[in-house]
Amino acid sequence: MPTHITVVPASTQAGRETIRVLLQSENKPSVRGIYRDPSKAPAEFLENTNFEAVKGDVGTGAGLDFQGSDAVFYIPPPTYDGTDQSEWATQTATSVKNAIQGTPSVKRLLLFSSVGSQYDHSIGVLRLNHISDKILEDAAPEVLIIRPGYFQEGWNHALEAAKEDSPVIYSWVTPADYKVPMVSLKDISECCASSLLSESTKPSPYYFKLFGPRHYSSTDLKKAVEDVTGKEVEMKLVERDQLGGFFAEQVPEAHVQDFVDMTAAALPGGIMSGDFEYGEDTVRGKVELVDAFRQLYE
Repeated sequence: MPTHITVVPASTQAGRETIRVLLQSENKPSVRGIYRDPSKAPAEFLENTNFEAVKGDVGTGAGLDFQGSDAVFYIPPPTYDGTDQSEWATQTATSVKNAIQGTPSVKRLLLFSSVGSQYDHSIGVLRLNHISDKILEDAAPEVLIIRPGYFQEGWNHALEAAKEDSPVIYSWVTPADYKVPMVSLKDISECCASSLLSESTKPSPYYFKLFGPRHYSSTDLKKAVEDVTGKEVEMKLVERDQLGGFFAEQVPEAHVQDFVDMTAAALPGGIMSGDFEYGEDTVRGKVELVDAFRQLYE
C-alpha cells in the first residue's frame, strides 16, 4: 500500500477533495501537494503534519518533485489562454511522464481522465484527456485511469440562478428526459483516495468509469433544484444549434467550438452517447444529485 502520495495539480477540485480524504484516512499516508502558488493550499492541509505543499508547474515541468513518493495522482488541467488543447496536453503529460520515470520510487500513477476519452476525434476539449491517457498509460509500473461522468457540482449555477426572482435555469442535456452520467465530488474523491491506497489487483493500464448511483436528465435537474431551494424554476433547454451562443458567454472565443463539440458528443447520436452504460468496469457512486445540491446550498 502506498504510504507517500503526490497530487498534481493539487489546486484542482478533484485534487483538493482527494487530499482531504487522504489526510482523514486511518492509513495516514504522507501527502505532497504541488501548486503553482503553495500559499494557496488550504490552511487545514498546511496544519496537518502529514501534508506538505511545494511549488511546481506541469506546464513547464519545473518543480515536479515526486522523490520519495510511491504513487502520483495527476489531474490534467485545461488551459483557456488560446493555446491549442492538443499541444497543451502533450506538453503537460510529457512533463509528468518524465518526472515519474525519473523517480524510481513511484510505482503507481492514478490519472484523472473523462468518459469518452478513448476517442481521438469529435470530443472537443476532451482531447486533453485522450492525449494524456495515451502518453501516460505506461508511465509507471502500475497505471490506473479513471473516467468519471459529469461533476454534479458543475451545475451549481442552477442553484445560484434559483435565488433570483422568477428564476430560469439552463441545461444543454436535451431532450428533457435524456439522461447522462453525473457523479459527486464526494464519490470522486473517495474513489480516487481508495485507488491510491489500495493494494494492486488490476492489470496495467486499467481504465474504469465512475458514475453516480443513476443517470440524470434536465427534468431531474429541475426537480433537484426545486426540492433543495423550495422554489419553482423554469427550465430552458439549450438546443444543439444554440450551443455556440451559449458557450460564447462562458468561455474565450478560441475555445467555444471545443465546448460545442464536447457537448454534442454526449447528446443522442453523439460519439460518447453509447458509453454511458454501467458495466464491470464501472464504479457506482452513492451520492444522489439532490443530495449534492443540498450540500452546496447549505
